[in-house]
Parts: sequence; structure tokens; C-alpha cells
Amino acid sequence: MSGVTAEELAGHPFLRGLGREQVVALAGAATAVEVPAGHRFFEEGGRAARFWLIRTGHVALELDLPGRAPLIIETLNAGDLVGLSWASPPHEWQYGAVAVQPTQAYEFDAGAIIRACDADPGLGYQFIRRLMGVAAQRMHSSRIRMLDLYASPAQRSRP
Repeated sequence: MSGVTAEELAGHPFLRGLGREQVVALAGAATAVEVPAGHRFFEEGGRAARFWLIRTGHVALELDLPGRAPLIIETLNAGDLVGLSWASPPHEWQYGAVAVQPTQAYEFDAGAIIRACDADPGLGYQFIRRLMGVAAQRMHSSRIRMLDLYASPAQRSRP
């Protein structure tokens, strides 16, 4: 047993509005974790088999840049989801993720979630809708960071 109740999970913004039975199915794949600042959730290029829903704290998504410090694409906060790459092949992390401060989260076994979504197409549909919203927002954040990185000095000074 994971120790995470359906009631706890139902209060997380990413899962709000799911049916009770759907949240119960997810609770069986969840574990409550606490990690210190500096904890690395995953590295770019690693195998993606888990994801996290942040309860408290901040997690930075980083992009490796050869010869430079990693570029922080976005800082995630309470209510956010960490990790999308588990949801589609090749199940390989596209970014890295590190806790910026002590963080509490629900950690999910992605394989168990995929099986739960396969068993309940309604849950699968709700999960995909939510994941697509997160993916769209992450793409926007990545675009903004890349524009900041590659804009000329004149373009950066425009209002």
C-alpha cells in the first residue's frame, strides 16, 4: 500500500474534478515523497518511468547546453506536474529536473498509471487532456526561454 489516500490526491489541482473511483485507482500508484533542495528527480536522456505532483516546494526544469550551465526552462511550484516524458515513446526525459528547495510531492509509477488509464478510458481521456495542457504550457515556456537566449541585444531592450 502506498500510504496516499484518494482524499489527499483529490485535493491536488492536477487531479481536481476526477471521479472518486478514478482517484482511488491513482492512489494505488502513488507514494508521498519529501526531497531536499538539490535533489535531482531525473536527467535529460534518462528513462522516464515516473512523474510527480508537487505539494510544496519548487522544482526547476533544466535543458543541458553544451559548454554552458544548464538553462532553466521553468520553475514548477505547488500544484504542478513534474515529468511528461513517461506518457509517450521513447519514454526518455527531454529535460532535467532538480528541487530548488525542499519539496513534498506525490510520486507515481507511470506503468501503473498507463494500465489504470487503459482499464478506464474515461480516466485515460481525463489524463490526456490534463497532460496536453501541461505540455502546451511547457512548450510556450521553452519558446520564451529560447527567444530570451537567442535574441539580439537590441531585441532584448524592446518594451
